[in-house]
Amino acid sequence: MARPATEARYAYDNSHPSARRHLASLSAALDDFTIGRLTHLDLTGRRCLEIGAGRSHVPVWLAEHVGPTGLVTATDIDTTHTGTHPHLAPLRHDIVTEPIPDPPYDLIHARLVLMHLPEPDKILARLVDALAPGGILCVEDWHIQPAGVVLDAPSGQQRRLFAAYQHEVNQRVFQAAGSDPNWAPRIHTTMRAAGLRGVDTAIYAPVWHAGSPGLQISLTAIASHREQLLRGGLLTDADLHEVTKLVSDPDSGLVVRGHQLYSTLGGKPHH
Repeated sequence: MARPATEARYAYDNSHPSARRHLASLSAALDDFTIGRLTHLDLTGRRCLEIGAGRSHVPVWLAEHVGPTGLVTATDIDTTHTGTHPHLAPLRHDIVTEPIPDPPYDLIHARLVLMHLPEPDKILARLVDALAPGGILCVEDWHIQPAGVVLDAPSGQQRRLFAAYQHEVNQRVFQAAGSDPNWAPRIHTTMRAAGLRGVDTAIYAPVWHAGSPGLQISLTAIASHREQLLRGGLLTDADLHEVTKLVSDPDSGLVVRGHQLYSTLGGKPHH
């Protein structure tokens, strides 16, 4: 039976000992692409809202570009890892249970947030309401497709092992927490239905090699959800130890298709 939407929760806990490494890996794997999506915007003097800031460098990058008359509010349920800048204001905030703080905004950005939330289309509509006329919403989420993820591995056995591991992470970590692995392709039409104009989607489809930041993310699932991964009976402690070696050693030869990141921007009409 599907988990009720109201029970959805974040798959990863930012207070877990592995969180710093996990958030740093996400930042290293995704920040350059995200900044590339935003770099054409005129941010001088703008009010920006970064939702689920984590340890991303994006809020600081935004703060550097809004100038002395602008401000970036960076929210998270745990702001321990949020960067610092004179034009950056961290704020502990839960987008599900609390009103959007002090709207309107000229730019709202949320990466790897809405896919983990109950009724993400309704959250998106609230973000649209919080935009100033002419404001931009940028939502970025992974489309998680575990089938056929391994492009190369040292052996057939290791190829099958990592594929089984990825399947279990999807089922027992993400979907068990209420995440929707198929939300990302729906963002475009959801933005249009919410009244945004000029909606544009770019898809970042990386390939991750062993030792890369993208594959280092795998270590968080093992560190924080070991018991869940073992519960299904497809994986053993020895298997998880082998996966850790495969993803950590740059010489292991493991190459996988990274999760596709759907990055969708839309603008609110001026009137």
